[in-house]
Amino acid sequence: MEQLQQPGPQLDPAVLEMLTGSLQQLESLWQQNGGNTDTAEALLENSQKLLDPVIRAMHTVHLSGAAYIVLGLQVNIDWLQRYPAQLQGQMLLQISALLSDLVSYLDDINDLSRQQVLLDQLEALELPASPTEEQISYIGGLLSLARLQTAHSIEQEWADDSDIQLDIAADIDPQLLDMLFSELPVLSEQLSEQLQSIAERQNPEAIREAQRAAHTLKGLANMAGISGIANLTHRLEDIFELYTEAGQQPGTQLCNDLTAITDTLAMMCEAVINQSAAPENVLAMLQLLMDWHYRLRSEGLELSDSEAVPIQTQPLTAQGSDTETALSLAEEEPPQDAAESSREQTVFRVPQATLDELMRLAGEGTTLNTQLNEQITQLRSYVRLSRDRQRVLQRIMFELEQQLHEQFTMQPATDTDDNFDPLEMDRYNEMHTSMSRLQEAAADIQEVEQLMDRHIRRTGELHIIQSGVQKETLEQVLSTRLVEVKSIAARLHRVVRQACRSTGKQAELIIEGEAVRIDSHILSQLTDPLMHIIRNAVDHGLESPQQRQRQGKAEQGRIVLRFWLDQDQVRVECSDDGRGIDAERIREVAIQRGLIDTEVQLSKRDAERLILIPGFSTRDEISQLSGRGIGMDVVHQQIMRLQGVLDIRSEAGEGTTFVLSMPSSSLMIKTLLVRAGGQIYALASHGLEQTMISLDGTLSDTTEGMIFEHNGEQFPAYGLEALLGEYGTPYTAGEVHPVLLVNLGQGEKVAVMVRELIAHRELAFKQMGDYLPDLPGIPGLTILANGDTAAVIDLPARIRYKLASQHNLFNPVAVQSDLGLPKLLVVDDSLSARASLSTLLRDTGYDVSTAIDGLDAMNQMRKKRPDLVLTDLEMPRMGGMELTSTIRGREGMSDIPVLMITSRNTQRHRDEAQNSGVSVFLTKPWTENALLDHVQTLLQTTTQTA
Repeated sequence: MEQLQQPGPQLDPAVLEMLTGSLQQLESLWQQNGGNTDTAEALLENSQKLLDPVIRAMHTVHLSGAAYIVLGLQVNIDWLQRYPAQLQGQMLLQISALLSDLVSYLDDINDLSRQQVLLDQLEALELPASPTEEQISYIGGLLSLARLQTAHSIEQEWADDSDIQLDIAADIDPQLLDMLFSELPVLSEQLSEQLQSIAERQNPEAIREAQRAAHTLKGLANMAGISGIANLTHRLEDIFELYTEAGQQPGTQLCNDLTAITDTLAMMCEAVINQSAAPENVLAMLQLLMDWHYRLRSEGLELSDSEAVPIQTQPLTAQGSDTETALSLAEEEPPQDAAESSREQTVFRVPQATLDELMRLAGEGTTLNTQLNEQITQLRSYVRLSRDRQRVLQRIMFELEQQLHEQFTMQPATDTDDNFDPLEMDRYNEMHTSMSRLQEAAADIQEVEQLMDRHIRRTGELHIIQSGVQKETLEQVLSTRLVEVKSIAARLHRVVRQACRSTGKQAELIIEGEAVRIDSHILSQLTDPLMHIIRNAVDHGLESPQQRQRQGKAEQGRIVLRFWLDQDQVRVECSDDGRGIDAERIREVAIQRGLIDTEVQLSKRDAERLILIPGFSTRDEISQLSGRGIGMDVVHQQIMRLQGVLDIRSEAGEGTTFVLSMPSSSLMIKTLLVRAGGQIYALASHGLEQTMISLDGTLSDTTEGMIFEHNGEQFPAYGLEALLGEYGTPYTAGEVHPVLLVNLGQGEKVAVMVRELIAHRELAFKQMGDYLPDLPGIPGLTILANGDTAAVIDLPARIRYKLASQHNLFNPVAVQSDLGLPKLLVVDDSLSARASLSTLLRDTGYDVSTAIDGLDAMNQMRKKRPDLVLTDLEMPRMGGMELTSTIRGREGMSDIPVLMITSRNTQRHRDEAQNSGVSVFLTKPWTENALLDHVQTLLQTTTQTA
């Protein structure tokens, strides 16, 4: 380290002549020997005597690189003297060649070709103590430093337009192009991170890491033929190399300039990826870099910036009193991070399309798993139903057996045998045999049903295990898309620096939660809104250093960006300590631009949200950062597109806070399944605060629209059908139905009314596709357990869209009468009759439900009123006649038409049916056309009457 901090070489002609003469004398001795090992002992002894003064002289004139080479020769000669048996002729010839190249180097230390020949000779050495690759690199740096510090060969460079071209070579390999597009932003961000570490003095090895990143970028740019990036990174690498070799760190001014240059480099990489024009300041930045390079080489690192600080790291060679440790000649130590790198996992590059397909398959697997669960649930219900039917069958057989026994007991036999008393002989006939066979068949069916139950239970257990594996698989698939927030940190810091340079302000960005892992799709969609919020914080929020000083604040503003995960939500908070939002100024601008009337009184919260209106800006002049009216409205739309919510909080003189929240996954979505207008919808869970029923509050119709009052608070109320533009029955006060409390952000809440709540489900989310236009508040679809599709509804986004599109924001869209399918109820104790009849009616286009007898039918009619009842005549518990009489006697049901289908066709049965109130009496066998004609006629008659 002391050698690196010595001044440049003091080339006294007398000392240099003595050095050259001594080495030439030594060279001639080795050349005369010619690699002869027999006379080598005397040669080695004489060489040791000549090398000591040469080493002292080289250190005197600060030719450190050459001195270490001679020191290495001395160590090897000493080792060969101690172990002469190891001496080989090839070793003597190599030492002779090295002395010759060293003499040539001293003749002109500014000749790069001679320096390279000397380094090549060091690499080719096969001596007992040969230098390592890292040691050769260190010596090469010392040789270059000696050349640079002489200063007489240094020339100022000038940049021109040909040095900043960003065109990609026409014959570039497609795979290399893909690698270029993926690696450029990563490497540029790494370089920016290392520059920040250098400026903050956080990492002593940051300069070396920055040099490696610049070298990699340069190589990648050269392969792709991008001269602009290659030239810029080449000059950056040269500067980093100077400080790496000198063991120093750049001062504040150079750090600031290098940071600005790397910001420009990042924009150049973005321009290459987007195939756009180079930034305007590229030429100026390249020239600034050339100027620094010239200044550092000609004036020295200490003169370039008075704040240059030596770094506290180990040099490339060990320093000690023992000459054998000077070049660590015996062994090569592994790099410091070798153990860590050996533990790193292998990383493979996977195309984006493959990941997207993997995500799709995972979603399909989850959907199929949900459908399988539904099928198992249905099988279990069928087993329970079969068990119930089995009990009914057993009861009927028992009753039949009792009746048969009573019949034979009551009637005496006609062929009594005189030899036996009637009490001594049971009398049987074929009916007894058939009854016994029927009981055996029932027992067999019960046994089969028990086997089915066991298999279904085992299938359910396997399904639970498979569901666990599927969930773990899905989590692993989702993890392939997770990236740390740290990946965008460099871009956000760059935005702050650029905004500060444009406005002349000072700001510090603090990012909390950099280790939080977020879906890459969501993070990429979130980056641009965050960048704009940060620009606004610098441009609109933070005061100038002079203003902050007068207000008692630190001259440097503070912007804190915080990321965290809250259950299934990603939350981001961006706060600054600036002046806050001037609500009165916003209101004045809104009035001037005709956005609101002068009579309208806005709350502070409502006034702050005016900045989200498209085209709104408080700036009278257009600058690089603001004044165009394109900003927060785009941010808000992007957050809404991510199914998120944007909240704004501000205090005058203290600062502004933006809070963003959105789902943490773009594949799975937590939903609430509801039914409205005869359709099932999947409501995204975000924004849903509370679920209640209408009896928990009061629904009233006012001049401003429907209002739902709950716990002393009033909320604007909307029907889900109205929000979706669907037809449905209007919601009225006193009606019982579910009510959802929805948080729109900024403390604004509304009530949404639905007809039925079904269940909470986590379902696979599917985009609408490229061929469908964006539907506000309807981001995609999901597949239900029965295989049907349901629209995913983002309620906050949909409500805001509907409110913004109406003149009266609190007047809900009028809904028409219910145009759902006619509801029919089929009542029959025969399973086959119910199945065939219900299938026919469903295929015709009716909403059909079934019941097994009259009592079951009455229970169902209390829950859902049918438009028509089709019933059998003879059924257990309650037959068709009793059912019809009950319907005619019930208030609210007496007008429901009843179509009776029976095999009884006598006039007595017809008269009894007419007296009970049956609308149509249809006898078996019936035809499909006749039945459907009767159904249509009865429904039309009911509609006309209503």
